[in-house]
Parts: sequence; structure tokens; C-alpha cells
Amino acid sequence: MNEIDVATLQNWLEQKRDVVVLDVRSDEDRQQWFIPGSRHVNAYEDLKAGRPGPLAELRLPPEIPVVTVCNLGRMAAVAAEKLESRGNEVFVLRGGMQAWSLAWNAAEVPVNREGVRVLQVRRTGKGCLSYIIASAGVAGVIDPALPPEVYVGLCKEHAWRILSVLDTHIHADHVSRAKALAEESGATLFLPQQNRVRFAHTLVQDDDVISIGSARLTAIRTPGHTLESTSYLLNDEVLFTGDTLFPSGVGRPDLSADADEAQRRAHLLFGSLLRL
Repeated sequence: MNEIDVATLQNWLEQKRDVVVLDVRSDEDRQQWFIPGSRHVNAYEDLKAGRPGPLAELRLPPEIPVVTVCNLGRMAAVAAEKLESRGNEVFVLRGGMQAWSLAWNAAEVPVNREGVRVLQVRRTGKGCLSYIIASAGVAGVIDPALPPEVYVGLCKEHAWRILSVLDTHIHADHVSRAKALAEESGATLFLPQQNRVRFAHTLVQDDDVISIGSARLTAIRTPGHTLESTSYLLNDEVLFTGDTLFPSGVGRPDLSADADEAQRRAHLLFGSLLRL
């Protein structure tokens, strides 16, 4: 069975190549998250039972490659076998959505300050954003969500040494790799002031300034999404808001909170947004 890895599929999609990404997971799994632009057929249970199910009625253009996707790749391989017998060129996404969750790319964020560079590292599978700020040969990383070797590798390419690792908040809804990155790189781990983290770190309070070469990150306490949520302002030009503020929305104030606590956090969030 032909397989395709995450990096190759990512390149195909970025290049807008003709390809059908066929998601054969259940409706419930699909609703959680999916590859943008993919086509969905709820065939997982049928494939598991050895039945073609809705794949029997599926019509796909024979001239366009198909990439089948499931959670880990097993049922996608079964689906690929059935589709291949009908003449389609079919590939299986190796590792399935679990592998896709670690897909990433990077892009430079333009800044005006000479000698300061900012890289946005995007975890495309989950939509998580992290940032590398570099100046004078040293770097700081904000909200690392990918394995530490990703950030270490990017910084090595540019001859930057990671001195600071920062989180905007204690993540309730996805994995933070700040501790692991700080340990691997020997950097100082900065976390907003709270009483939930038991491992060693340096507390960040409102208006604290963290220097990265000639770059200055000023902490702005912005509670709401979580009580310790903190944004970082780079040289009065670029604002890193974590999950507090998005281009078209705001962070949820109700994670791990009852109705009363969620309402209290919503009021805090409103005040934080006014401040930003």
C-alpha cells in the first residue's frame, strides 16, 4: 500500500495540487477536528467490520490522487485497498490524524526594530501558534507547543541560543512543551504568577520586562481565559496575546469553570480586552 507522510501532504496542500483527502473517521471524531478541505465519509465502523459501507457509493475522479485518513492509519489502509481496486491512485496518510497533529510550518513576522527578528511557528494540525523572538544571537520562545527539537533546530539554523522560554498561561486545552524546551536548551522558564505549577520556574508579574538581546518583552496581565493569562508586548510594536485575543474572537472564559466562575472570568476578560 502506498503511504504518504505528513510533510509531503502538507506540501501538496500548500501547493494547491489536485488531491482528494478522504477522511473515513466517525462523525464524532470528525467534529473534533479535521484537515481543512478534506472530504468526509463516515465509514470507520463499516471498514472495521469488513464492509465497504458508504465507500461503495462513493464516486471519485479517477485522474486525481486520493489520500485516505483515519485516526492512526489502519482503517485508512483498508479504505485505500477498496478504492485502489476500483482504479484510483490511493495513498494512506502515515500515522493518520495523530501524525497530522504535529504538522508545522514557520513564517517570519515583519518588525520595524533593526536587529530583532520574529518567527511564527504554526502547528497546522491544531492551529496552535508559538513564536521565536531573536536578537543579538539569543532567542526567546513563547508558547512552545511542538516537540523541543523543532525550536532547537530552527534556532540552530540561525545561530541563535535559546535563553528564555515563556508561556502566556497554564494551558487547559493543549499540551505546553515549555518545561521540556527549557530543560533541553538550558533556558530560563518564565510562567505567569499562579499557584498551580509545582516545578521550578521564574514568575512573571504585571509590567515585568524580559530582555532578549536588544528586544524587550513587557508582561501585561490579561486574566479571563485563565486567571493567570498574560500577554507580552515586544518593543511597543508586536503583541503576543496567547489565547486571550484572536483576529476574529476571544479566548473562552469557561474552561474548567462552573457557571458562576465562568461569568466572573468573562468580566475579567472584558476588562483585559479594554486594557489591550
